[in-house]
Amino acid sequence: MKPREIQSPAQPAEDKPAPAYFSNWAFALSLIIGLAMGLAITRLQGPLQRGAAEPWQLQETDRNRYMLAIALEYAESGDAPTELDKLIALRPAGDPLAALADGACALGSRGYLSSESAIQAVRYAVELYTSQGRAGCAEMLLPPADAGSAPATAAISAADPLRPTPPPTKPPLQEARSGLGNLRIVPTAPVERAFVGRPLRSFCDLARPAIIEVYVVDYLGRGIPGQRIRVRWGENADDFLSGLKGDRGDAYADFQMEEDVDYVIDMPGAAADSGLSLRTGICYSGNRESLKSYRVTFVET
Repeated sequence: MKPREIQSPAQPAEDKPAPAYFSNWAFALSLIIGLAMGLAITRLQGPLQRGAAEPWQLQETDRNRYMLAIALEYAESGDAPTELDKLIALRPAGDPLAALADGACALGSRGYLSSESAIQAVRYAVELYTSQGRAGCAEMLLPPADAGSAPATAAISAADPLRPTPPPTKPPLQEARSGLGNLRIVPTAPVERAFVGRPLRSFCDLARPAIIEVYVVDYLGRGIPGQRIRVRWGENADDFLSGLKGDRGDAYADFQMEEDVDYVIDMPGAAADSGLSLRTGICYSGNRESLKSYRVTFVET
């Protein structure tokens, strides 16, 4: 007789998971449909237009390049009213042609003149604003106009007949109409900028002895490149420009002094004679001997 098996108490039935309202397939399908609808709406509405910026909204360097492009366009078309309108659209603070001169100067003093196309663009800008009585520093930064034409000139045979120079076909930029009303452009003297010299400071630098550091800034302290500075000593004089040493900023210029010489520094045509008489002498940095240097600041008024 088999032993009687002891039956264990009845085990409760395992809980069955509640049926899911959405299966994995339904979730994947809804995700795909949502993505498709998003792409369709984006397609219908159109992407964000990134080319709607006005010229005056460009950064300073881009505005300067834009002005050179206008000068290039004028050299091809000779359409003065259209090109003047484009300069005015940049909303310069003053004369649009003076702004073109400042922009060409700023680019030229920052290493822009590294290719033949860039040199030609700046040359066209110079021709445009100088023909209307404006002036800047770009014309001083350009290489000689005939520097690259010598080989071509040498290749011309002496037997070739001489041909008269054809008369100009492009009208001079004397009168233009713009969206701001009638504007007549006539040759005028360049607009002079007034500067005042701040009290100078002397310093002793072992690495840079007997140097005159000059900074030319506007009333907000921003550097202004291309401004002419003059140093006189005895019967001699030397002119140099701010902003030509790009690694030291747009405001910077310098001049090397000699011992036992008195120097007077000013900005001709832009500021009254500052009467700043500078003379180097012995100075000490720590316990080491050097020659005294000076730092001068001219601020636009």
